[in-house]
Amino acid sequence: MATPAKPTPLHPKTVTYRGVTVDLERCPQRTRQLLQLATGGGSQTLNPLAEIEALEERTTAEAVGQLAATLIANGQHSDIQREHALEALRTHLDEHFVQRKLIRLYQR
Repeated sequence: MATPAKPTPLHPKTVTYRGVTVDLERCPQRTRQLLQLATGGGSQTLNPLAEIEALEERTTAEAVGQLAATLIANGQHSDIQREHALEALRTHLDEHFVQRKLIRLYQR
């Protein structure tokens, strides 16, 4: 990907990455592409929050399924106790993933 001679919003001459202003014209092509992807200037920009949300859904479903199976297999808990355990697990995982999302947002 060649950088155009005249900077445009899609291909700026400089980008700010983690507080440092980088002149893209002085960077090797691979570094330039990585910086543009990381700062949202590339066309193939990934959404890190979407990745975390997909991971969150998968992890929560697996963990809830495992806990429910374990509690039912033990047979020592009432339905109310199982419900409380599953609710506590969901709350814990929600808090965990909110923290991960905040960390990811502040890294940008």
